[in-house]
This record gives sequence, C-alpha cells and structure tokens, in this order.
Amino acid sequence: MKNRKRLLIGTLLVALILSFSSMAFGKDFVLGHTGHASVTFAQAAEKFVEYLAKESNGTMKLQVMGAAALGNNREGIEQIQQGVTDFWLISTGLLAQFSKAVSVFDIPYLFKSEKAGLDFVNSDLAMEVVEPLKEKGIMPLGYFFQGWRHIHSNIAVRSPEDLKGLKIRTEPAPIRMGIFKALGANPVPMDFGEVFTSLQQGVIDAGENTFENIKSQGFHTVQKYITVDGHILDPMLIVMSKKSWDKLSDDEKETLMKAVKKTTAWELENAFGNNKKVMEEFKAASTPEVIMLTPEQRAAFREASKSVIEENKADIDMVMYEKIQKFQESYKEEAPNS
Repeated sequence: MKNRKRLLIGTLLVALILSFSSMAFGKDFVLGHTGHASVTFAQAAEKFVEYLAKESNGTMKLQVMGAAALGNNREGIEQIQQGVTDFWLISTGLLAQFSKAVSVFDIPYLFKSEKAGLDFVNSDLAMEVVEPLKEKGIMPLGYFFQGWRHIHSNIAVRSPEDLKGLKIRTEPAPIRMGIFKALGANPVPMDFGEVFTSLQQGVIDAGENTFENIKSQGFHTVQKYITVDGHILDPMLIVMSKKSWDKLSDDEKETLMKAVKKTTAWELENAFGNNKKVMEEFKAASTPEVIMLTPEQRAAFREASKSVIEENKADIDMVMYEKIQKFQESYKEEAPNS
C-alpha cells in the first residue's frame, strides 16, 4: 500500500510538471534519479539538460527530479515502463530482474582495472548486454559509472574472516547478496534511503558503496572504516521509457542521442576522479580510516567469492561473461584507487 501510494504521488508530480511544460512548443521530458546533488551522476543529469537544449536549439527540454523526488529506483523503473517518466538513472544491479545479461555486472571482481571497465562500457559489446531491456519497456541509452564499491563498517576489515557474521546492507540483487554470503557476512537487502538510520541505530553493522555515495549520504559519520576492496566496478545506465522513445521522430532520436553521448562522456571522465577526491579527503582526516588492501589481501576476497559464479549460473549470461573476459585479456590487473 505504501509503495503504491508513493508511485501514485510520483505519477501525479510528473503529470503536473508536464501539464505546465506542454504549453510551450517542442518536447518536454522528465528525468528521475535517487542520488544526492553532489555526486557525479546527479551532476551529469544537469549536464544532460544543458546538452539536450543545445543540440535541439531549445526545442527539447528536460526537468530533473533527483534525490528520489519521484520515488525509489523500483518505483522509478515502474514509471519508465508505464511511460509516466521519460528517463531514469539507475545502477545495473537493480535492473538484473529484467535481464539475465545485466546480472553479469554483479559478478565480483569482474573488471581487471578502471581502464578495462571504461573501455568496455564504451564498446558495442556493452550495449549488447543491455539490449534485452527493450523487451521490458526500458530503452538503454548509455552508460555511466558510479565507481568502485567498497566495504564501510565499524570494524577493520582486512580479510574475509573479518566479515564473519557482520550484518551488511546490499542492494536487493541475488548475486550482490551472494557475494557477502560467500564472504561469511549476513547480507541485508535494504532500500538506499533506509541505510543511514539503520547504521546509526545498529540495525546493520556495515554497507558497501562508492566513496561519493558514502560521503553524500553521511555514512562516514557513523562508520569507522572503509576497506578499499573494489568488489564491484558499478555501472549505471541512463534509460528511457520505450513508450517515450517510440513517440520521437528519427531526427529527434538522433538529436537526443547526441546529447546522451556528450553526457555519458562527461560522467565517465569525472566519476573516478571525484571518488578519488573523497577518498583522499577521508585519508587526510584519518576518519573514517581508509584501509588499502595489499594485492594478496584483495586476492583473498576474490578467491573467497568465486563460488558466487557457480551458484548463480542460472541467473548469469555465461556467454556474455566469457565475452567480457576475452575483451579484457590484454589488460593488466590494477587495484582500485578511488
């Protein structure tokens, strides 16, 4: 009942925005996301407004509704499928329920390095991964990166043994939960908006996220340690409602994609550097303590989580997994530094 009510509120908000904007000539769109205004992907959304207006000579306008103003990610994707909201920014992990292929990004320690990840999301193969989303009414337009996901906790984590029994929040995706089960922790799927209070009240002991999200949500104020393990290099997608996409002319689609490409290029160029700035800020303050794992320590986490692949084969496109492995054969293994 609560979720349906929130979805209705989000729908009414979008309708209200469009009722005013429809008085003007041209196309008017709404984009939703759940991020804080300070994080790179939220800033990229504002860049998208700018690029779209410029590419269309002002005939295509975009209203951004961030910080979960239109609801959480699940509600946002429902709005996308219904054609209520036009665009949404979302982690691929939250789209795994719609496509087995997308689950491949949840495999722990998938990418050898930042460069390998960046080159992959800029490849044709990356768009092949998300092609099946179209059948669900979700039009994938391009990739962002949130960055490397790390463990934040109130105990120092330097080995899988340190995670034994720890209640750790994860995104509600089976493979992501499976990673921490394999490491001996007790994964707790939880909506992003509930994490701070749950950490503060001791409902959970830990979480995992990027440096930017850790800071923007204030997790660093209620956690003592961040372990730079980089278990997932977290892609995001900018998606559009297939219903909204199908209403565009070929020229409008071309104009839109020019703006999308400029937006994704800007986000990918800035995401890792901005995460690194936060990491260095925490290091300088010595709180929370940033634990940099040795290659041997990180290898222990990778080895302990390997079983996730075998246990979730039915939910992973193993052909795509092998393609990604082949794609990065020539890349060197590099530890995350952001």
